[in-house]
Amino acid sequence: MTNVLQQIQDQRGKVLITNDGATILNKLEVIHPTAKMLVEISKAQDIEAGDGTTSVVVIAGALLRACQELLDKGIHPAAISDGFNVALKKAKEVIEGMG
Repeated sequence: MTNVLQQIQDQRGKVLITNDGATILNKLEVIHPTAKMLVEISKAQDIEAGDGTTSVVVIAGALLRACQELLDKGIHPAAISDGFNVALKKAKEVIEGMG
């Protein structure tokens, strides 16, 4: 896997170069509530595991995109939420079965 470095420039022109997703997200000034939620997911992952922050944001983004597609098809938000709860229960069963 190629190690890609990202560059961020703050308001004063200071440049930060990093490949750490948590650092990148912490330096962003986020306004949109959904984007704020993704930053919080990243922070929680960093606190819990110390790694995988980019992965959780990518997965959450994919789930949000899937939700939007379902909403666009006219599916009620409660039905989407119920579907995610069914998926969560199944995922837990699969993980517990691995142990």
